[in-house]
Amino acid sequence: MKKLALWMTSLTAMATAGSAVAATVDQSNAYQQAYALYVLYHPNNKEQNSSTLIKQYTQDYAELFKANKKVNQVQFVQYEQARLEPLLKQRREMSEKQAHVRYGILDNNKDQKLTLKEFQETGLKTFNEFDKNLDGLVNAEDAKLAGNSNATHDGFRVKLPISMPMPSNINEFISQYGQGKNYVTLGDYLTARDKQYFATDANGDHIVTEKEYVDEFMQRFDANIATGKVKMQETAAQQFQVIGKGKATIQASDIQQFAKNMDQAISQ
Repeated sequence: MKKLALWMTSLTAMATAGSAVAATVDQSNAYQQAYALYVLYHPNNKEQNSSTLIKQYTQDYAELFKANKKVNQVQFVQYEQARLEPLLKQRREMSEKQAHVRYGILDNNKDQKLTLKEFQETGLKTFNEFDKNLDGLVNAEDAKLAGNSNATHDGFRVKLPISMPMPSNINEFISQYGQGKNYVTLGDYLTARDKQYFATDANGDHIVTEKEYVDEFMQRFDANIATGKVKMQETAAQQFQVIGKGKATIQASDIQQFAKNMDQAISQ
C-alpha cells in the first residue's frame, strides 16, 4: 500500500507539472518512442499503410475512453502502465529463452562448461564487427565507415527505457566501453568482458554453467526493467503532454490526431 501511495503521489506531481513539461518535451522523440512501443505491441504490423496505422493506434486506446470521454494525465499514465505489464512478462520469457540459446552458441564444444577462452572468442568477433578498419581501435573513423547506423536492434533511432543497454552502433559501443575516452581498444573491451565473466561465475570455479549464465543475465534484465518501468511512466506523462498540447484532459480525437502526427514524423 505504501508503494502504491508513493506511486500515486508521483503521478499527481507529474500531472501538476504538466504545463511545464509541455514546454520542454521533444515532440520528435515522443513520436519515435510512441511508434517503437506500438511496434512492440503489434510486431506483425510493420508493413502497414498510414490509414491502418492510425486506425489501430487509435483503437489501442478505445478502452481508456470507455468509462470517461475525457481523461487526465494520471489516468493516461495508469492505463499505459497496465497495458505494459503483459508485454514485459512476454519479453522476460522470451529473453530467458534467448539467454539459453546464446549460451549454446558461446559454448563452442557443447560440454556445458563455458570457459573464459570461449567467452572471449565471441568478444573478439564482436569487437571486429565494430572495428571497421581493423586497426585495433573503435573510434570516429569506424563510425564514418559504418555510415548512418544509428538504429537500434528494433530498427528505431531511439531506444525504449525497457530495452537492455546493449550497444547498437559504434557511438554507443564507445560510450559503454570507452571509460570516458573517445575510443575503445581491444584491451578495453576484453577487460570489460573479463569482469563480466568472473561476475557470472558465481562459485568462482572458472567455469560458467548454463544456469550461472542465464541467472546473471536475468538479474540484469530484471534490474533494467525495474528502472525502465519508472522511466516509461515518465515517458507516458510526456506523451500525454504532446497529445494534449498542454491541456489538462484529452479525448479520443486527440489520440487520433497524435497518431496522424506520429505517422508523418516517422515517415520523414
